[in-house]
Amino acid sequence: MKKINILKTIVDLLWIFSMPVVLIIIGVSFTTFFVDLSDLNIELDTININQNDLFSKILFVISSLNYLLLIVALYFFRKVLTNFVRVRVFEEVVISSFKKIGNLLTFSGFISLIISIIGKIYFEQKVSLEFGLNQHLVLICLGLFFLVLSEIFKIAKNAKQENDLTI
Repeated sequence: MKKINILKTIVDLLWIFSMPVVLIIIGVSFTTFFVDLSDLNIELDTININQNDLFSKILFVISSLNYLLLIVALYFFRKVLTNFVRVRVFEEVVISSFKKIGNLLTFSGFISLIISIIGKIYFEQKVSLEFGLNQHLVLICLGLFFLVLSEIFKIAKNAKQENDLTI
């Protein structure tokens, strides 16, 4: 139980430090359309956005709001860890939180992948295929992992209920 408490403390600290970032992301997302971006040096996924057209602003706002999905996934992970600390492992809240985390991470991974592809085509006028481990694939795989984990916990919960009935 000591390891789960350490993990919960780390996640709680991440959650606390991410709250000001949420306000900054929301504020910057709305003011982006009213501010001249040509003076700023903005870089998203190694793509330098220094144009002031509407499309680059939309890509920047979508990418910024995509990080909010990760913070929401962190919130659901906090809920799971709270239940784990209280030794309520096979609760429906845990299973649904794992599913929500998986959906959020997978969706966020696909959004960041699409933004990266569109940004490369739009800003650098090139299409490239890169092999290796990048943040988009890690998010998608992590999301799929949490979806599988929710299914495993659902099966384990049903097995536990059947076991409790036979005793």
